[in-house]
Amino acid sequence: MAEYLANELSEKKRSEFEAQLVDDEQVRSEFEDYLNLWHESEQAGQASFDVDKAWAGMSVPKAPQQKVISIERKSNYTLLKIAATLLIVFTAGYFLSDTVQETLTNSITSNSLTELTTGSETKEFQLPDGSAIKLNANSSLAYEKGFGDTHRNIKLVGGANFDVERNEALPFVISAETSEVEVLGTSFDVNAYPDKDIELNVTEGRVKFSSKADNDKSGLVKAGERAMLSQDGSAMEQGEMKGSNYAAWWTRKLVFEATSFEEVVKDLENTYWVDIEFSEALSGCRLTATYDNESFDNVLDLLAATYADNQLKVVRTKENQIKLEGKVCAN
Repeated sequence: MAEYLANELSEKKRSEFEAQLVDDEQVRSEFEDYLNLWHESEQAGQASFDVDKAWAGMSVPKAPQQKVISIERKSNYTLLKIAATLLIVFTAGYFLSDTVQETLTNSITSNSLTELTTGSETKEFQLPDGSAIKLNANSSLAYEKGFGDTHRNIKLVGGANFDVERNEALPFVISAETSEVEVLGTSFDVNAYPDKDIELNVTEGRVKFSSKADNDKSGLVKAGERAMLSQDGSAMEQGEMKGSNYAAWWTRKLVFEATSFEEVVKDLENTYWVDIEFSEALSGCRLTATYDNESFDNVLDLLAATYADNQLKVVRTKENQIKLEGKVCAN
């Protein structure tokens, strides 16, 4: 146990020990006693793991330069999640910044599964095969052990931008809600949030896009094309990409060219993670504008200035909920 926490075990020995934690109740109980030192020291919403106290109960010399580390506690941690977090902390050997602490709580690695998640923010990751991923807010991505060596299969819930490293021997396969995406190496966006239609936008190469519910619903989507799969996987549409606003959640650039007010609102919601209602009077309005790396508040101010003649008014109903009111547009 001491060697495990000090990261002194070989990969094989570490895997064997973690298997023991799952299968052997006595070993698991003893290991939990050490981990409880962390839980019992919780104060003011944080928990500290007393390394010296833990090592005092073990019969082997403690590793050098151990420190007391404070980590935000998550009540739904399983035993292996806690062990994995402690392993990273012991290896690091220094007090972690808030950013790293947040990464630890949102990126959980066990012996067989790696899960990457986001909350209200977006994050960037590099997978073991060299592929780069931008993960949208409120999203998760998971892959099994051996990714990049024996397979490149992942599961996605939410939205992500992929820049996939080419490997003709190992196709890159994404399972996302009722859809499946398969590529050898290319760049594309997938939007697959629960209870919504699944959207694919391809910027480079070709992507195989298919329904897991209906084998007949499948297509090869090329660069510059967009495909939509219905929530239940029963219907698919494919055509030219509608501008670049689908990627604004990570490019932070929105371009509107005589765009309907309904489409403007939809793009703003997807980019800034807000809910927007607008009065029927504004439904006939069209917008031509470019917002490059603007905050949401700045965008609202610019909209109000653009539609000053229509007396556009911004009403904040709740946090992240906006209502736009105004007079009928002449255009």
